[in-house]
Amino acid sequence: MNYPYGKAAGIILVLAGVTGGTHLFLSHQRQAERPDLVMAIFAPNHEADYRAALPEFEAKHGVKVQLQLVDSRALQSRLQSALLTGADVPDMVELLNGSIGFFTRGPLEDVGLVDLTDRLHAEGIYSRMVETRFSTWSSRGRIFALPHDIHPVGLAYRRDLIAQLGIDVTRLKTWDDFVAMGQSVVKDLDGDGNIDRYALDMPMSADTGLRILLLQRGGQLFDAAGNVAFDSEIVVKTIAWYVRQTVGENRIGYEAGWGQSLTQAMNDGLVLFYFCPDWRTKTFEMDLPNQNGNMGIIPLPAWEEGGCRTSTWGGTGLAITKSSKQQELAWELAKFLYLNTKDLANRFRSTNIVPAFKEAWDLPAFKEPNPFFGGQSIGQIMAELAAETPPSYLSPYIGLASARITQTYLESVAYYQRRGEAGLEENIRDSLASHAGFVRRVIARNVFLQPPATEGDVQ
Repeated sequence: MNYPYGKAAGIILVLAGVTGGTHLFLSHQRQAERPDLVMAIFAPNHEADYRAALPEFEAKHGVKVQLQLVDSRALQSRLQSALLTGADVPDMVELLNGSIGFFTRGPLEDVGLVDLTDRLHAEGIYSRMVETRFSTWSSRGRIFALPHDIHPVGLAYRRDLIAQLGIDVTRLKTWDDFVAMGQSVVKDLDGDGNIDRYALDMPMSADTGLRILLLQRGGQLFDAAGNVAFDSEIVVKTIAWYVRQTVGENRIGYEAGWGQSLTQAMNDGLVLFYFCPDWRTKTFEMDLPNQNGNMGIIPLPAWEEGGCRTSTWGGTGLAITKSSKQQELAWELAKFLYLNTKDLANRFRSTNIVPAFKEAWDLPAFKEPNPFFGGQSIGQIMAELAAETPPSYLSPYIGLASARITQTYLESVAYYQRRGEAGLEENIRDSLASHAGFVRRVIARNVFLQPPATEGDVQ
């Protein structure tokens, strides 16, 4: 058959038809493969576990779930921008500890995340989880994310060094006990004038160590209602203690750093004890293979005899976006991932992370001995600590408050180096009062965080 406009034009027409048909087919295929739920996460160690668990959920509900791994900072900033502009967002997002305040700056009704409070109580889930953990994912009494974990904190140490020094870790019941031990072991071992052995890794350039100890002691940057609370006497006393342990002749702490600096310090025995939440036990396993079987872990020393022996560091929570057209399905997936004991057992084996769902703690996986930690049961130790983990109240202004706490500490270090103990606590008290006042003034500019006006307030 001859095409009237020529053979070349005929070939082009045929190719166009084939291409158009293929495009149409692929378009329909993409629509058919479009996921029913999109879930964004930031933690690479969660990805493999979730991908292994999702096929069961997909088969049960006849749906397709797409998992997206996104950088935590990009996830937070892009999600907030998308929520404000009405752009497409994932149905579900795992958020980093502290970030819930980022999404709750305005009126509660304008928060772009689903309020889970009533669901949690109606379905009896609230009481089946560590209740203090909901504080991390709440704003003004409403819960916006399901807690993935608790991250209780203990102290990790090298068994061989502790044995050589004759330290009985069972006697380190209070921080007074620990300081007395620390002052006896901090030494210049080679006579060059530099200390070669410290007792505790104590971060000085950020508020990590301070926050761990503040929470353990009952201190908070904000109270449950979101009011500034870091100018309390507990905070004053804790900062003064931290300054004494990190500066001067009697210091017991040293900042070992992160990554290679940290592993080198551990291998060299530069520092004996390290703040260690559950997730860090797995980090040590991966980064210190030469210490296999040689590590140990104990609860934090208490601030007073019989007091709390743990704190918390970090965390993840799962939120559902209001713009999701599949909120009920998303809620079912959230429960499947966070309350399914079979998967939680497998997840613990791969991460050492203790879930907030208390029923999982009785599974055999949480009682298994850990060879890296000399046969100690990390799951059992951490689960026992998890039960007494203190709350951690947040605010949209948590970043500002944290920066001001760090500034007070650095100012106090400078003061201590100049003047010593005289007037130290008064100096800290004045500094905290100034910084807390500044944060209160900043918060006061946000009319959405102020209590509603009453008739008596109208002038």
